[in-house]
Amino acid sequence: MSNVENKKMIVSKGLLCLACFFLTYFTFVPEVVAAYPERSVNWILTSAPGGGTDSWGRKLASVMEKTLGQKIVLNNMVGAGGATGTAYVWQAKHDGYTLCTANDSTPSLAVMTGMQETTSPNWVFFIAGGSPGVLCVNAEAGFGDFKTLLEESGRQPGKIKVASCAGSVWFVQAEVLEKYCGLSLGNVPIPGTQPAILSCVAGETVAVVASIGEVADFVKAGKLLPLVTMQEEDYEMQGYGTIPSIITELPAYAAYLPLKQWQGFMVPFDTPEDVKAVLHNAFTAAMKSQEMEDFRLSQHAVFYDLSGKDGLDFASKSESVTSWLLDEMGLVQHSPEKFGMPRP
Repeated sequence: MSNVENKKMIVSKGLLCLACFFLTYFTFVPEVVAAYPERSVNWILTSAPGGGTDSWGRKLASVMEKTLGQKIVLNNMVGAGGATGTAYVWQAKHDGYTLCTANDSTPSLAVMTGMQETTSPNWVFFIAGGSPGVLCVNAEAGFGDFKTLLEESGRQPGKIKVASCAGSVWFVQAEVLEKYCGLSLGNVPIPGTQPAILSCVAGETVAVVASIGEVADFVKAGKLLPLVTMQEEDYEMQGYGTIPSIITELPAYAAYLPLKQWQGFMVPFDTPEDVKAVLHNAFTAAMKSQEMEDFRLSQHAVFYDLSGKDGLDFASKSESVTSWLLDEMGLVQHSPEKFGMPRP
C-alpha cells in the first residue's frame, strides 16, 4: 500500500471515529431542561394590602403553591391605579416567574394611562371570582336607609362624600350614581379598596362602595351600615340580615348592573405554552379545593373559574364596557378607539 493510500485510510478511520463520538454523545447524553417552576414565583399585587385584591391573591397563591411545588412570593406594588405593577410585570422576562394581578381595575388601565401593553389581548387571564358590591355608610352618619341618603343628596348637593378605589369597578359604580342616576354625591377616589373603606370608618367620607366580602368585618363590628347591594337581587348577609337591591329605590341603575368585581391573575400572552399549561393546572386544582371554597364563603363571593379563551373573552368584554363607559363620562385620558376596543 502506498503512503498516500495509507494516509487516506488513517484520515478515514479518524473521521469515522469522530462521527461515532458525536453520534454517541448526542444519542446518549440528553439535553437537561429544567421543568417549570424550578424556583420561587413572584406575584405582583397591584393594590394596597388588606383589600379584596390582596386577600384573593394571597389565598389563591397559597393554594396554588401546593400544585406548583414552589413558593409564590407576593409583593404589593401600588401606583397609577395598578399600571405601575402591571408595567413592571410586562417589562420582566416573560417566563412565568412574574405573575400580575388581574381584577376589575385592569380594564381601565389602557384608557387611563395610555399604556398599550395593558390591553387585554396582551395577556392570558386566570379569573377566580368576585363578591357583590355594596354601598355602606358610616354607622354614625345618621342614614338608616338608602331613601334617606337619596333625599339628603338632593337637599345638599355634593355634601355626601363617597369613597371608592380609584380605577376599580367600585369607582365606576360611584360615578354612575352621580352622572347617570341623579345623585349629587362627591366621589372620592382613593388608591386601594381597604384605604377607601378605612376613610369611611374614620368618618373622612360618609359612604363607601366596595364588595360585601371587603366590608363584612366592619359591618359585623358595627362600624359600617350597608344600605344597598349593587346588583338586581337583595342579599342575605349572614349575621346581619337582608341588604336590599339598589334598583328598589333607584331603578335607573339597572342598566349598569353588568359592572362587577372580579379577581385573579394574568401573565403576558407570549409566555411559553408549557409554562401556561402548568399555571392552568395549578389554577384549576386550586379552584376545586376545599380551601378556596371556604374562602369563597368567607368573602360572600361567587366563583367564575375562567381561563384560556373564556378568561380572555370575559376580560375583553369587561375592558370594553368599562372603558367606553368611562369615555362617555369624560373621565379617560385616551379614547378606547385608540386601542381598537369595540363598543359594547
